[in-house]
Amino acid sequence: MTELLNSYTFEAKKIVYYSVTVGAENKTEARRLASNFEHCQHYEEVEYIEGDEYKVGKMLETTDEKWLT
Repeated sequence: MTELLNSYTFEAKKIVYYSVTVGAENKTEARRLASNFEHCQHYEEVEYIEGDEYKVGKMLETTDEKWLT
């Protein structure tokens, strides 16, 4: 008779990235605004899913002259 394998259940983390454009005086303020998911929902079609982790990643674009050079 074949012995059954043990069963193991693990919690896995899912990180969701989305693109959001915010207006700000500087990069620090922009990152703070972009990290506020509720604020971003007003401007972008992003749906909050319980258990997902939403993080601000790298800056994709800017019109700030000091970051363009």
